[in-house]
Amino acid sequence: MGMPQEMDSFSILKTKLQLILPSLPRSEKAAATYLIENLHRIGSLNLNTISAEIDASSATIIRLCKHMGYKGFLDFRNSVRMAERQPDDPGFATPVEQVSARELMRSVIDKNNETMLNTLALISDQYEPAAYALRKANIIIMFGNGDAIIPCQLISLKLMKIGKACVVLNDQDMQVFCASSMRFGDVALAVSHTGRSKSVVEAMRIARERGAITIGVTAAAKSPLLKHCSYALLTGTVDDTTAGDIISRRIAEQTVLETLYLCTVDNNEKDIEEVKKQGAKVIEQMTKLSNEDSEVKV
Repeated sequence: MGMPQEMDSFSILKTKLQLILPSLPRSEKAAATYLIENLHRIGSLNLNTISAEIDASSATIIRLCKHMGYKGFLDFRNSVRMAERQPDDPGFATPVEQVSARELMRSVIDKNNETMLNTLALISDQYEPAAYALRKANIIIMFGNGDAIIPCQLISLKLMKIGKACVVLNDQDMQVFCASSMRFGDVALAVSHTGRSKSVVEAMRIARERGAITIGVTAAAKSPLLKHCSYALLTGTVDDTTAGDIISRRIAEQTVLETLYLCTVDNNEKDIEEVKKQGAKVIEQMTKLSNEDSEVKV
């Protein structure tokens, strides 16, 4: 059984459309824009009329309605008609928090799925040589500004668990200073959605001049960062948000780095297992010392 139909106000209907708008393909985006601008007319229009006005197929409009959680166009139009019979005010309408939470989650999931598929479509033959460079690296230094540092931190923990020395830097001065100390056999890895973070680009330029192999993760196929990258790994994020802070861009970057990590450990399992065993022994020893210290204090 499906969930009971909720009575949506015009403001909630418009919010639903606005939430999914950035993640829609071009044809559905045009249809969504039309519905937002003509919402008060929809109750009196049929599917063929709307299709003709926006020069889109009926199937496009039906898909759009399903993306909003409706069974189809008729279900959406019924919601519009119900909205016409009620006051469009917070006291009468279904609480926005209940509806928006569900729709926000759907929007996030849909956008993340779209980003993953776009990123998969951009996969290239750069991963294997980049992974080989990480496998042989003396040290791996990672650069990122703002929340771009998060995927760097996550992947650095995994790399350190298999015995790779990693440094993660988001301080702009330290990025440049550390890049200056790099040499042949080292690897610099940068994450930048736009590929235009000045300190990151400069650090990668310096690192490459010093002889290090440079790996860039970005959504920008043409950017200053890529000029200084030995290997470029692209993400498929399209950020249409006003603030430019869509979360799926970090998920895409983490997916790229996770794939790179898996390529790094592939065909190197024996050595990695030995490193993991050594790491487990160290952790066990530290835990034992910590417990003994606690007993002494008691």
